[in-house]
Amino acid sequence: MEEVPVRIRGRRRVETLVPVAAVILALAVALLATCVYSVALGEVAVTVDPITGVVSKPVIGPSLGFKAPWAYVVKDYAGVEAVDMFFEPPRDYPAVAALTRDGVVAEVDITIRYKLIPERFDTLVRYYPKLNYEEDFLVATARQVVREVLANFSMTDTIEKRDVVARAIEDELSRRIKSDPIIGVCLELLGVNMRNIKLPDAVITAINEKVAAQQRALKAEYDRQATLIQANASAQAVLIQAEGQAKALLTISRAQAESIELIANLTGVPAEKIVSYYFYLQAVKELAASQRAVIVVSPGGVTPLVSVPGG
Repeated sequence: MEEVPVRIRGRRRVETLVPVAAVILALAVALLATCVYSVALGEVAVTVDPITGVVSKPVIGPSLGFKAPWAYVVKDYAGVEAVDMFFEPPRDYPAVAALTRDGVVAEVDITIRYKLIPERFDTLVRYYPKLNYEEDFLVATARQVVREVLANFSMTDTIEKRDVVARAIEDELSRRIKSDPIIGVCLELLGVNMRNIKLPDAVITAINEKVAAQQRALKAEYDRQATLIQANASAQAVLIQAEGQAKALLTISRAQAESIELIANLTGVPAEKIVSYYFYLQAVKELAASQRAVIVVSPGGVTPLVSVPGG
């Protein structure tokens, strides 16, 4: 039996449609990929239509968003930001150089803490499409505020009234932010920390020398007062001792006088003679105690005192 070939048109058509369907599916997937975007935790995003200029409502992460294939996505961090304006790295921007009221150049070291308001991110993007609001507004305004505030304080005030200076800077920067029609509704200032005010080295040296001189003057005054107190104490001690000795001598003298008077009354010997013998005996005692004299008794009954040179 002879076989007759049969042409199956439907099968060849199916084989042709499969690659086409695969291409269409791939294009659909690619198109869908360009229409879907993700927003991570702590982020906020909007889409911008470059043709119409329309900015979408903010999408706060974590979330997925949808956009036209030709639109692009703008994202930013929605948490607390810190802008460091320091003397030395690491830093975001240099410290603020400003003049005090008396013309001294000072460098102010500050940190600005703020956060953007996610629900108003679309407004921020419309006016700051490059998201350069931090440098163009916040940092620039902070520099201006620091210079204006410091111009109201003298160099000494920046040292003695640092809390007042820091509060004045924060209050004025807060006022400037709130008064701006765009930044005022899109950013929230959380605080300004003034870490330090750096004065020129020559000024610091002069201040240190002045403080050292004041300390030396205080020490000298303290030493003088201490010397006076010590001198007064010594004088009082000598005076008290002298008064005590005088009182003791007076007491002894009175006792001696009473004794001599009593002896004179009992013996009938004149008091003047008893006094003469008394002082004679006192002199003999003192010579005997000094061990520098001897007593020689003469046959005539007179007891002369002969001093013996010390050897």
